[in-house]
Amino acid sequence: MSDLRINNSDRSTSLFTKTNTHYSVYGSEGHCLIFIHGVGLCSEIWHPQVEYFSKKYMVVTYDFLGHGLTPPSSQTPTIKDYVEQLNDLVESLGISSFSLIGHSMGAIISVAFGLKYQDKVKCLIPLNIVYKRSLNARKEVLERANKILKTGQIGNIEQTLSRWFKNKTQPDQIIKVNMVRQLLLGASPKGYGEAYKLFAKSDYIFENLLGNLSMPVLYLTGGDDPNSNSKMSSEMAKESPKGLSKSIENEAHMMAFIAPEKVNMLIKNFLEENE
Repeated sequence: MSDLRINNSDRSTSLFTKTNTHYSVYGSEGHCLIFIHGVGLCSEIWHPQVEYFSKKYMVVTYDFLGHGLTPPSSQTPTIKDYVEQLNDLVESLGISSFSLIGHSMGAIISVAFGLKYQDKVKCLIPLNIVYKRSLNARKEVLERANKILKTGQIGNIEQTLSRWFKNKTQPDQIIKVNMVRQLLLGASPKGYGEAYKLFAKSDYIFENLLGNLSMPVLYLTGGDDPNSNSKMSSEMAKESPKGLSKSIENEAHMMAFIAPEKVNMLIKNFLEENE
């Protein structure tokens, strides 16, 4: 994890809410952007976005339940618990309006938050979100989650990395792959397993609900992402009143980390179009 840490004078380091959510704030002016990481990762994964967006925006990153420096829930968490964790954070910071960017499991949290707290979210940007998997795919993910919880070990890390970083073999890309490998190796099996099991069961929770989203929504995914694919994002965009979907060619699940120059520009343009 240390390889990902950001040396930035604007950063507030190791801050915690009263309910023990670990978070960081970058920049000090402009509209607020909040970033939510995915399963097995932590807030440090947003390093490329922090560097890019904190020049203009106030940027907040945090570790969700059982990840990074945030302890796990005292009981098996539900999607509501992750949503209320974020709401507790924004309430403690006194932030009443912000744009929300979530990746993978973080994308699911972001949509769930947007549905419950419509008045707080100006723009919503789910990255690499999953929606209506096939029953077999859903079963496979659930089996992996249950195995992690049963054994207390996060297995298949190399297979995960191969899927997340498809065809990324250049030296500078390998450095980033190794960074994520270290995060996964250091992740809490309990926190990972609980979040992953919920992730496995959450691909249908927004069915017939996306029409209630009132804010502009940009669904972004990678053309090489086999699980959070462009068909899913396109379907979600069609069901969202102000929805738009884009697929980034030659990128997979970790596109925001390994190809930020592609992802950041699309986020920037969308935010500026909806200012």
